[in-house]
Amino acid sequence: MSYYLKGKNVYLSGPIHGVADDGKGWREMVSPILSADYGLNVVDPCKKSIAGEIGEDKKRFKNLIKEKNFKELKNEFYKIVRADLKMTDQSDFLIVYYSPSVHMFGTIHEMVVASNQKKPILVKYDKEQLDNINPWIFCLIKDNWAFDSWNDMFSYLNKINSGELDSSHWW
Repeated sequence: MSYYLKGKNVYLSGPIHGVADDGKGWREMVSPILSADYGLNVVDPCKKSIAGEIGEDKKRFKNLIKEKNFKELKNEFYKIVRADLKMTDQSDFLIVYYSPSVHMFGTIHEMVVASNQKKPILVKYDKEQLDNINPWIFCLIKDNWAFDSWNDMFSYLNKINSGELDSSHWW
């Protein structure tokens, strides 16, 4: 095996603000696999060193919105936006958890930035939500980069990692 992915940075993009578990569940599930099986450096926005979007910070931001204190909200939240976009910039590719039932403004912003940078963007979606998927998403990724199961995505990563698939379009 060639271990093509070893040492590369993968950014885990997906909803944080609009989900009850702050986006931690799927990230905690895939991170150990990505690290152990592929040698990837996993970049998880739920583990920022600055104040983030989860827990008490999330509540504080929601309160600022309810209070219509948009100036303070922007001053505080802008640091998070910049940190997440910097993580996107520094990644070699993205894994996106896409759910059309959740508002995902930041995730879409990160996908657009990564697409403009010509980075691979692998998207995990729920096949039960196909009727609600926005077709725009699939214009940001290559045809074979959408997966309805984690196992299918890991199989694809195995093929990239081993050299079975041409990775010249990756970097």
